[in-house]
Order: sequence, then C-alpha cells, then structure tokens
Amino acid sequence: MEEAALKLLENANDQDFVRLLTDFNTRFERQFTLPEMPNDGWGRMWSVIFHRLVNPAASGTHFTCLNTVRILSRNKAGVDSVVDRDCVSTLVKLAGLVTEEEALSRLNEQINYDVVLEAQKSLFNLIYSSQAIQRFCCGNSCVPGLMCRMKLFRDPELPYLVKYFDMRILFLITALCPDIRPQLRTEHHCLTYLIEILDLEIKTVQELQESSCLSNNQQNTNLVFSVEQNDLMNEVLKLLYNLVFNLGKNGPDEEEESYCLRLVTILRILIMSSVKEEEKTKELHSHTINLLLLMSPQAYEELLMPMPSASEVGGATAGAVGGEDPDVAQSYEYDGKDMTAVTTIFNYLNEQLRAPGKLAKETLNPILILMCEMCRANRSIRKFLRQKILPPLRDVTNKPEEGDTIRNKLCSLMTSPLIEIKHLSANFLFILCKENVSRFIKYTGYGNAAGYLATQGLMLGGKGKSGDYSSDSEESDTEEYNQMKDKINPVTGQFQPPRPSPMEGMSEEQKEHEVMKLVSAFEKLTEQKVIKPCLISADGKVQPVDSILEFQEGLNCPPSNRANHNDSDSD
Repeated sequence: MEEAALKLLENANDQDFVRLLTDFNTRFERQFTLPEMPNDGWGRMWSVIFHRLVNPAASGTHFTCLNTVRILSRNKAGVDSVVDRDCVSTLVKLAGLVTEEEALSRLNEQINYDVVLEAQKSLFNLIYSSQAIQRFCCGNSCVPGLMCRMKLFRDPELPYLVKYFDMRILFLITALCPDIRPQLRTEHHCLTYLIEILDLEIKTVQELQESSCLSNNQQNTNLVFSVEQNDLMNEVLKLLYNLVFNLGKNGPDEEEESYCLRLVTILRILIMSSVKEEEKTKELHSHTINLLLLMSPQAYEELLMPMPSASEVGGATAGAVGGEDPDVAQSYEYDGKDMTAVTTIFNYLNEQLRAPGKLAKETLNPILILMCEMCRANRSIRKFLRQKILPPLRDVTNKPEEGDTIRNKLCSLMTSPLIEIKHLSANFLFILCKENVSRFIKYTGYGNAAGYLATQGLMLGGKGKSGDYSSDSEESDTEEYNQMKDKINPVTGQFQPPRPSPMEGMSEEQKEHEVMKLVSAFEKLTEQKVIKPCLISADGKVQPVDSILEFQEGLNCPPSNRANHNDSDSD
C-alpha cells in the first residue's frame, strides 16, 4: 500500500476505509509473501485496523478488517513487533472465545458468524507464526472459550466451519504448547467433550440412515459421512492424538483405561465407515489408525464384537466382503467374533502395499505398527490375520517375495532400504508365526529373515521373548508342501530341483585348486574391506572377526563354546 493510500486509510470514514481495504484484500488475497513498505507501513496498517476492531461502533468494518488481518498474518516476519497481547485478546473476543460467564451475558446478542470465522482464521495464522502469541493464547480466554463453545456443538445453528476452526486452533495450541495438554485433560475435561463430538456425528448419521431405511442394524451399518463431517472429525482425531499421546506414561490408571475403551469403541465404528469422497475415506481411516496406535493393548478387544445370531439379523448368516481378490479378507466372522473392523484394517494395509510409487514411511509405518500391536495383544486377531496372510503353504515354486499376495509384499519389504519399514514388516510376520524362528524361515526364506534374526539375536534359532502365545500348535503342513519339503532351498524359501554337482568329474587336485582360488578371492575382498567375515556368537548375534584364520578357527568351534574359545585366545 502506497504512502498516500496509507494516510487516506488512517483518516478515512467507514465507507472509504472498507473500500481501501477491499482493494488491498483483492490484490493480495492469493499472495503469501507481502512486499516491503517504507516508514513502518505495515505497523501503521496493523494499528489502524485494530483501532477499528476494538471500536463496537465500527462493527460494519470488522469483517473487512479481519479479512485483511488474515492476509497480513501470513507474513511471519515482524508479527511479534506489531501484534501484542491486547491485539490477540481482541481477535479472541471477536472469534467468540470468551469465558462461560461472558458467554451467558451475551446470549441474546446476534452473532455474525462471518466475522467469527474470519477472526478464527486470523487467530490460527498468528498462533502458527509466533511463539509469543502461542503463550498469550494459553493464558487468556482462548482455551476456556474453546472449551465453552464445545459444549454448544449440538446447536444446529452453529456452522460446521466454526466448529472446524475451533478444533484446528485447539489442535495447533496442543501441538505447539504441549505443557497445556494435562490442563486440558484434567481441568477442562477435554477428552470427554471430544469423544462426545464424535458420538454426536455418529448418531446424527445413524439416525439419518435409519430414517431413510438404509439399515435396520446399527452395529453393522456402514456409515457414510459428509465431507464437512469428515473434516471436523479428522481435526477431533488429531486433537485426541495430542491429548492421548502421553496418557498412562506413569502407569495404568483406571480412568485413563476407561477413556481408551470408550475411544476404541468409537474408532471401531469410524474404521468401518466411509465418506462421500473416496480420498476423504482414506484420510479418515488414516487418522483413526494413528489414534488406535496409542490405545492400551487390552482395549483392542473392543474392536471385536460377539457375532449376532441368525435370528438377530433376520435369519441371514454372516456375509462375506471383498471381491475375487485373494488378498482381500473375505469373512466377517472368526472364532465367534465379528471381525469387520479388523477386516477393514487388513484391507487398508493391502491398499497401502499395492499403492504405486515409492512407499513412504508415513503411509506404511502406522498400519504396520498397529498390526504388530493388535496381533501381540489379542490372540483372536492374530489367528484371524495369520489365516489370511500366512495360510498353509501349497505353492513353493516361487520365492516368498515373488507374487502379489500380502505375504509376498511383506517379504519383499524385509529387504527394503527403508530400515524402519524393513524391521516392521519382518516383525509383523514374526509375530504371526508366534515368534517361532523355524516357522518364520519357512514362510519368508532364510535370506529374507537373516537381517531381522541377527538384530534379535536369533540366528541360532529358537523363539522370541516378547510374545505371550498359546501353546497349541497351529502347524498344518499341506500335502503339497510335505512332498517338496526336502527339496526347498532354506535360503530362498523356494523349491529347487536337483542339479548336478559343479565339481562332478573333477580330480581331488582340481577341487583343491578351486577351493584355494575361492579362499584367495575371499581374503582379497576382506583386505579391501569390501566384506567383513562374521560368525554367529553364543547369544545368537552376528559377531565380526578380524582375520580369515580366526574365521576358520571359529567354524571348527561349536557356537556354545565360542565365547570360551575366544577368551582362551585372548589369554
């Protein structure tokens, strides 16, 4: 804004003031970097705008002023020098974020939600831009005002966009000011209100679908949310994630456990629901899975429901889901329990594994961690998923990582360059195998499994130590597998037909010559530090050796005696 226009703005009447600001807003609406202004032009502009905002008599200019504030607040540089505590308090008040007492005194006032919404957007930008403003909002009426308005979310006249930006502001405060989280949980009972918001949206859709005769059974209804409902719920789920993140870090608590149980019941409904736009459905499921990760292991039982009897569903038996795709879980029922929610999570994993392009950590990590936690915590879930992912082996002509099944995809990830995904994929399959090394190798091949087993100290076999599994056997080798069992290469996990020996027809001198060539090449690679010889130590982990001689001595020494053997050498 030029100097002349700025001076005119400082002395203009309401009509000219709105016109000048409207011109400015139109010019810079889509710009996120504002040009420099001489003579502290931006500071003077902030000052004249807030002079109008604190004046009730100039309420006709407030919407335009706030529109300008929203644009100016994008410019992070200099915000702290022009926006003080009083300015923030003005925005908080215009956003309707006042204490409960003040809200009661303003019950009969007409609310201009356009002004409220612009004030919310401006406040959000400023909180994001400035640590000082973040501290102001933790100490003024912003947080109490947000909590007060959350009690009014049932009011049908309250616009969804206002609810949405309330949740965005509160999420930003909890993300950038983690010290306020305990206060929100204990003093303001924020968890209760947030759960009630999710409950309200679920019941609204259930009642709508029932009235439209779309469903007669609430438990098995696939709810379909609108886009605005989805956006609001996603913000609530993100906010719950922040508040639940450190829940229970000081040990189990009965009240916290009740929150987890109630939350998982709601998350079960959300994971089975959809949104009118497919991409929004994926977004809802993603946030639901992120929050499920923070629940206590005992709470995963709430994902399962007793399967309704035939009489309860009008004489029909439990149906199947999915199409002809062999990777998509087909049954709702397992072990007398409704596995619909687990099926949806399973299908979500399947979609992420099939997604084209480079697999990103943020896409696969959460679902793989959740799968590991659920399977470790709940026997029924583990057995159900094992049936779908690791059925009895029949075809062993291909390598475990070759093919289009979920087992194939997970085995291929076990050698991924992304360390975390590689470990999680292996860990998930290991848990499905009840942490039994021989069973794990049977389904993945020793070549794929070696890296994971080395990190776990299980190179010598055995079982993992973290799982508490039932003692009953789940082995059911097929006839096809047993016929080929002795011809399966344990390294590749693939059937290998008999081949003639490469040394067939050689004399003993020729064989010795080939062996010495191999030893010479091995030693040369070791000296050049291309490879490093290793042995498996007594604790099942890989232990590097310094020379070929030490490697040869180690091979002649049983693993259980290697520790003593090495000690005697050092003496």
